[in-house]
Amino acid sequence: MEYGHKEGFRYALMDFVKALHLNPMCIPARICLGYNLQALGSCQKAWNQFTIALDINPQSLLGFEGRAIVNLQMGDTFAALQDMNAAIKLGATAQLLTNRGVIHQFMGKLPNAMRDYQSAIAANPKYSLAYFNAANLYLHNRQFSQAKEYYSRAMELDPSNESATLNRGITNMLLQDVQGALQDFHVVIDLCPVSSAAYFNRASLYKTLQQYEEAESDISQAMFLQPGDPLMFKLRADIRGKMGMTKEAIEDYEQAIYFLQQSEKAH
Repeated sequence: MEYGHKEGFRYALMDFVKALHLNPMCIPARICLGYNLQALGSCQKAWNQFTIALDINPQSLLGFEGRAIVNLQMGDTFAALQDMNAAIKLGATAQLLTNRGVIHQFMGKLPNAMRDYQSAIAANPKYSLAYFNAANLYLHNRQFSQAKEYYSRAMELDPSNESATLNRGITNMLLQDVQGALQDFHVVIDLCPVSSAAYFNRASLYKTLQQYEEAESDISQAMFLQPGDPLMFKLRADIRGKMGMTKEAIEDYEQAIYFLQQSEKAH
């Protein structure tokens, strides 16, 4: 499963099933099979395996955690919260507290989510995901200085987390720290050259700085990576208008309207 490709998941599935044929009471095999089925998109089958594991051992922390995650994926937030609470009663780790924070966030209970993230940080000050999720809440609440501080901490603990770097770049834009934002977007593109969001945000920043050629280059790259986005056509139209490319700007505005109408029809 660690290889992360479909063939590997298929071989893993066969191994877990063989293990259960040898011993149907083997809880680690049930848990692993549950996560395997979840990764393959078979949420109901995954839920069944976690439930069987809990029937065998009602004190299985991993069983409650796995079923909580599947419940959340299936849209049953209340059942997810119940299972995660049960897991935390068996052992309150930073990971479990962070997971419960995510569930609270899905339920719209943002103060509860923040309490969980802060509890996770207290339980393990080096757990980067708790800082990242707390930073996202601070950003949502327009507490930009706190958001930047927590994104920075998440990046220190996990330098490969391009999402934290991207979000800190956006936060720097909101704090009017132009150079900080540009540096963050450069780092994201180095870490993940296919990040359309990094190119889009850097294009927006270049437009603000009136560096229109750089902006036009970045937004075109973003559109190559993520075709058919009306916001991107709109931004490129604005940029091209500033560059005096009137005909091309009008064409982009027309495309933006077209894709926006298509999106509204789909919904």
